[in-house]
Amino acid sequence: MYIMEGGDEEFDTEEVRKLVKRLDELDPIPLPWKSDEEALKDFWDYCEERQREERIISEMKIKG
Repeated sequence: MYIMEGGDEEFDTEEVRKLVKRLDELDPIPLPWKSDEEALKDFWDYCEERQREERIISEMKIKG
């Protein structure tokens, strides 16, 4: 495990991006989606389902 500590003034965003990209090249994690559009659709479907559940819970509280 690689850990590096430093202050904000030493933080280099570009260096972090390079490290993450290199790690992804060495040990890629397959994504469950084939495209960004598919991932976005899944996200909105998830949001709609949570909203539906929240409405059901709210209605139960009002009735109860």
